[in-house]
Amino acid sequence: MTIVSNTPMPLAAEEQTDLGIQLAFGTASRPVTDFRERVRTLIDDRVSPLLPAAERERRFPREAVAAFGSAGLFHERWSGGIHGDLGRSVVLSEELGRAGLGGIGIGVGLHLEAATSLLRGFGTGPYAEAVLGLALAGESVCCVATSEQRVGSDLSAVETELTREGDHWRVRGDKWFVSPGAAADFALVLCRGDQGPAIVIVPRSGLTPVKRWTTTGMRSLETVRLRVDARVTDDAVLVPPGSGLAAVGQGLMYERLALAAQVLGALDLASVLAITHLKRRKQFGSPLYRHQALRLRVADLRARILVARRGLYATVAEISAGGAASLSEMAALKVTVARLGERVTSECAHIFGGRGYVEDQNPMERLWRDLKVNRLGGGSDEMMWELVAAGFRPDHQLYDRWVTG
Repeated sequence: MTIVSNTPMPLAAEEQTDLGIQLAFGTASRPVTDFRERVRTLIDDRVSPLLPAAERERRFPREAVAAFGSAGLFHERWSGGIHGDLGRSVVLSEELGRAGLGGIGIGVGLHLEAATSLLRGFGTGPYAEAVLGLALAGESVCCVATSEQRVGSDLSAVETELTREGDHWRVRGDKWFVSPGAAADFALVLCRGDQGPAIVIVPRSGLTPVKRWTTTGMRSLETVRLRVDARVTDDAVLVPPGSGLAAVGQGLMYERLALAAQVLGALDLASVLAITHLKRRKQFGSPLYRHQALRLRVADLRARILVARRGLYATVAEISAGGAASLSEMAALKVTVARLGERVTSECAHIFGGRGYVEDQNPMERLWRDLKVNRLGGGSDEMMWELVAAGFRPDHQLYDRWVTG
């Protein structure tokens, strides 16, 4: 497997285009670029070297979480107000994608954005605060366990049980697709109490991987079926029964933003490699770039990437400035970027001809199969479209003005 440097775009260009991120940071471009450079250096030196073995062994490397945590990057992302620093979240996620880290990048994102956001937003007791501290320092890996065999997108039907046993709580059930489940020291488990869904912090001692799924892509994410059977104290009930679904929705907001940023970072890698290939590869005596059909095809893809990134940056800037985080708009962003990811990587692989489908020639084949799953992770296309549709508001006055009969 070829590991490609994660620097296809010069920083000077990013300084010119990171307007939305600058607004999210509330500062000039230089601190944005400094943070990006630090993230890139750490990924190049400590995380990218983990990828070949992680892909080959289908294991999520805990060292990746430790690297970001020990460098203080997790703390920086969650510094500040209620949303932490969304600018740093997006930059970090973009660079994970641009490095072509696939499952490692998604696993780091799930730890940082999905799990840590829940711990930070709802943890009030000493136990939850201690777990949060370990997560931010990179000393523990955390995941969120929601899906079940008969529960896909309808999380209100969760069957994992939360029952009272004397002065403790008992959590029992099977979670179906948990990432990175086998590497987790703590799982935030969505379960059902007597008053509705709750979220409970379950330590590794109460978690048993019963099956490692052989996934098409994201091989280094280590998605597993996880058996949960634990006795925990009151401090471990992160979100009480009845409030679990609302809390999961908050975690999904950060997860979807980070996922969109990772996909766009990966599309920078794919499209710049394709553009460079067009310039360097010669056919019929001239570079492929001279063939109008090819360069215009990539120009269309690149334009869509740029517009999607502007949408992401504008959303981050609005939320950071105190605007409401619209579920409908967030779903629209996620589903649009996820579907774009599948299309762009497929087309970029095509630009490389036969070598685009060979694993040890370039990363295109792996990027395509890795990004495919983003149309399901964080919410399927259909669920995202339902959320978009839920935000529809008719204008009867306008309709009557323009439509007759």
